[in-house]
Amino acid sequence: MASTSRREFFSQLLNPPDLTLQGTGGVSRNSILSAEQEASRFLAQATLGADLTLIQEVASIGIEPWIDQQFLLPQSQVLDYFYAELFDETAIGSETPWRELFRYALWQTTINGNDLLRQRVALALSEIFVISTENASIYAVANGAAHWYDMLLRNAFGNFRDLLQDVTLHPLMGSYLSHAGNRKTDVSGNRFPDENYAREIMQLFTIGLFLLNDDGSFVLDGNNEPIPTYDNSHITEFAKIFTGIQFDYEGDPHITWTPSFTSGWLNPYTAVRPMTMWDEEHEPGSKTLLNGYVVPSGQTGMDDVNEALDHLFNHQNVGSFIGKQLIQRLVKSNPSPEYVGRVTAVFNDNGSGVRGDMQAVIKAILLDDEARNPVHIDDPTHGKLREPFFRFTQLVRAFHYSNPQGKFWDAGWGVENDLRQYMFNAPSVFNFFSPGYRPSGALSDNNLTGPEFQLLNSYTAISTVNFWYSRLWWSYVIDLPSEDKVIKGQTYDLDQPDPDLSYEITLVDDIPALLDHLDLLLTSGTLSPEIRAILETAVTGYKDANADDEDVVKMAIFLLMSCPEYAVQM
Repeated sequence: MASTSRREFFSQLLNPPDLTLQGTGGVSRNSILSAEQEASRFLAQATLGADLTLIQEVASIGIEPWIDQQFLLPQSQVLDYFYAELFDETAIGSETPWRELFRYALWQTTINGNDLLRQRVALALSEIFVISTENASIYAVANGAAHWYDMLLRNAFGNFRDLLQDVTLHPLMGSYLSHAGNRKTDVSGNRFPDENYAREIMQLFTIGLFLLNDDGSFVLDGNNEPIPTYDNSHITEFAKIFTGIQFDYEGDPHITWTPSFTSGWLNPYTAVRPMTMWDEEHEPGSKTLLNGYVVPSGQTGMDDVNEALDHLFNHQNVGSFIGKQLIQRLVKSNPSPEYVGRVTAVFNDNGSGVRGDMQAVIKAILLDDEARNPVHIDDPTHGKLREPFFRFTQLVRAFHYSNPQGKFWDAGWGVENDLRQYMFNAPSVFNFFSPGYRPSGALSDNNLTGPEFQLLNSYTAISTVNFWYSRLWWSYVIDLPSEDKVIKGQTYDLDQPDPDLSYEITLVDDIPALLDHLDLLLTSGTLSPEIRAILETAVTGYKDANADDEDVVKMAIFLLMSCPEYAVQM
């Protein structure tokens, strides 16, 4: 295709004639879905990407039975793979497991793991409970990052209270939010407990800044103003709770001297061991927490921690604060108050008197009418911008990217550069984007959020499209181990992963059938007739210009993934 023709096609695709905002008299996306199309739409919410076989399987057995099957599957074990394939555990103390090794393990799990729903939920949790491998200390403990992901995978189907405990005591979180090595008050030395984790566990991990109703709306005071959940005095008291916690360096080969409380640091040994309590460094006395709740004096440090976590876990805000964010990560950016309220009710009580049951919460989110009823596709407030990283995993899984070695080891430089998102590599504890972000324009004018739009700018609008092109035509380029890469004593020179498009190539002589297939895989059958017509014209024109069959398929995938109706998950 000549470059001028490509520009013309893109001009039509991205700026189609006579298209106005959905729901205001313009075009509407298809909302009459077959069983396979609805299965595809569900899997876009519940997995990191589905191929035709999985879509047909879910369409056959049903969505809820598939969820139940997923609950029974064992979790992927990222750290086990890490030690088996990428880093010799016996080398801890003498070698450094750099971040790229964790990324190899992450991709291997993403491509080959069967626990698809668990992975999707764990990665959603990773955007609430944020640590970043960009952090200098965490960069050099890739085994700790694998251990952190295993912890999220384990708790994704467990209880939120256990998740809160494991996050609090995880060495990567202790390093990232600096409560590892947090010491009791020493007035004479002008030393006071570190308040970082105390603040973020409330603001980001449990209750948020303002009191909430079960439907996620603010509780208002007599002046119609939101009521803060905590103030600085509460942060100070919670900071006392988290004193005396330190890395577990019992047996650490890095330490050749008699250890003390201040001896520990995050290293490949301590990074995979839950932190421990040193009672002699824990702040003594009672602590007054939220709503006048008092943690009594005379307890052990861990008793204080456990009581404080119970106190937060049972706060009225947790169900709606966490539930709404999980809805946003999986289903839609702007859930109705009723949807949030239904999920909160299940968080508060799973029907058997259990609070914080993650399996019940996941079902409540994914089986809700707002998630499943296709009529909502026509609602202009429905849907969400797909996160760039998950668009990539969908591409890779839908079209079976692989290499002969069976090792999908991606260091992620291209992903990071072009998509500006690589999981576990957020720029701060506030994630890649805020759940309340409102981009200027139609969304903010209508009081709607679009969190993922915080990643969209003049650079990523172009680099993302270029990324799809490069990954379709140029495979993986430089992101895999080259001939001089030695891992666990073995030299690797891996072939670049390529897609398997053999089935799609059989459809090239019937462009409408090819687009039906790609619409099913990538947009769940929701393409509007207008965009569909533009795509058919573009792909047919490319085929008629004597492009070979594989290039025709790649062009069809590329154009569909570049259009707005793919970018917005419905």
